[in-house]
Amino acid sequence: EKTCMIEIIGTDIRPEEREEFLTIVHSILHHPDFIRLQNYTHHHYTTRYQHCLNVAWYSYRISKREHLQYISCTKGALLHDFYLYDPHLPKSEIRRRLHLQIHPRIAWTNAKARFSLDPIMEDCILHHMWPIDKNRPLTREGRIVSQADKYCAALEWSSHWSVTLELFLKTLLGNALHVKE
Repeated sequence: EKTCMIEIIGTDIRPEEREEFLTIVHSILHHPDFIRLQNYTHHHYTTRYQHCLNVAWYSYRISKREHLQYISCTKGALLHDFYLYDPHLPKSEIRRRLHLQIHPRIAWTNAKARFSLDPIMEDCILHHMWPIDKNRPLTREGRIVSQADKYCAALEWSSHWSVTLELFLKTLLGNALHVKE
């Protein structure tokens, strides 16, 4: 089961907020290459497309509340993991450790080839892996995207482990108590 944006971001969405957010991200979400991100699993049960959407949503909410360049922040967040390969495959050309360091640059290269980027968007994409990567975000918007990325990753990973734990406990307790489903 894939993680749904509404499940992660909650139900406190005002219609005008939703519409503005969708207007900001529309051209990116509907780009054929960005749509391909739906084919890649990210953090177990989420697609990379959904993960980017989740990070963009939180970045939008926070940067708008803080009166920052929220349109650039939102677009940069949406494009932060815009790479078109699966680093988890055994035959992947990019090893996992190397991937953590180089995927921001690959995402930036892909984004720059397909969209018009401003300096804030570039900062959001290139520096979202801080502090794993030594390059700190240069803007407040970049810091927001970096933090939103970690937050969404934690939610997505915990979703995986809660499902795994639930299955384990059902099996363990079901067998111990001879409960049939």
